[in-house]
Amino acid sequence: MRFRSALPRLAATALLTMAALPLSGPPGAAGPTSEPPEAQTVRIALRDVATTRAAVREVHSEKPFELVGLTWRGPAPDRVEVRTRTSEGWGPWIPLEAEEGGSQPMWTGRSNDVQVRADKRGQDITEQLQFIGIDPGRQAVPPEISTPVAGAPPVVTRAQWGADESKMTWPVEPTSTKAAVVHHTAGTNDYTCDESARIVRGIYQYHAVELGWGDIGYHALVDKCGTVFEGRTGGFAGEVIGGHVRGFNDHTFGISMMGHHDAVTPSAQTVRSVADVVAWKLKTKGVPADGTTRLLSAAPQGSKYPAGTEVTLPTIFGHRDAAYTACPGKSGYDQLGSIRSQAYDAQRAPGR
Repeated sequence: MRFRSALPRLAATALLTMAALPLSGPPGAAGPTSEPPEAQTVRIALRDVATTRAAVREVHSEKPFELVGLTWRGPAPDRVEVRTRTSEGWGPWIPLEAEEGGSQPMWTGRSNDVQVRADKRGQDITEQLQFIGIDPGRQAVPPEISTPVAGAPPVVTRAQWGADESKMTWPVEPTSTKAAVVHHTAGTNDYTCDESARIVRGIYQYHAVELGWGDIGYHALVDKCGTVFEGRTGGFAGEVIGGHVRGFNDHTFGISMMGHHDAVTPSAQTVRSVADVVAWKLKTKGVPADGTTRLLSAAPQGSKYPAGTEVTLPTIFGHRDAAYTACPGKSGYDQLGSIRSQAYDAQRAPGR
């Protein structure tokens, strides 16, 4: 899951060129690339869409989309659910976790039709929502995997997965890493690994543009095949504040498993790659994978840990440990022990 970053510390701007250089910056460092695919977004106010007696609004878009989300102003709904139509009919209702300003995004695959239902205190509030449908575009050159940082696990860099850097408007803020936070992107597990780069581009478009964050919230993402994708600018090779866990974006590295891991267990490849990345990342700062750390919350009142609360957390913890959220899902959370164990072993392996 993802949340807005802490307030910008503009006085640190002079440090940015040293503290947060993106992997895809230096020519040739990221391998062969092409012009980034152009993402297309459909925005439809649900108040302009008819509602059924069951308080369901059905959206049809002339332009197909592959990833959807819902945005709003004011308090978040208590419940948001969507389903899409395929050649076989309407799929199952999928809950989208609701936060301030927008839902989590969901990969749908190619579709033109979606149904939405949402409520607050039992009352239909779909008229307050805006539907977002994103076509992340196709890459002319398939993404590659490289190791641009010595000692780091292989990664698909921003340039390689096709990030349109003209949409990166976030003021990069340096930090020091004390812990890693494990997330899941949620939505669905129904994707192929050939689609993973498109999913990352869709999440980037949704976070950076539709939610107005200026960049993707996570520092890294891992698909079901264990492929690692560079996320936030400068966040893989360097240390920058993310936008992934409200109140604890400072001093944490956010890594998200691509899929919904409540009832579905993350693949062994996903768990292995998450462990490898966080083991390497924490070791670069002398942080043990099996340790604990103290973090100071910057979240507002009403959060799990309001601003000013000092919290002791494992150096590898789940999003739900710091916020009122289901992320990274029950089955994802159950894998934290394995992630910590494998990361511990990785940190102590010869040559690591």
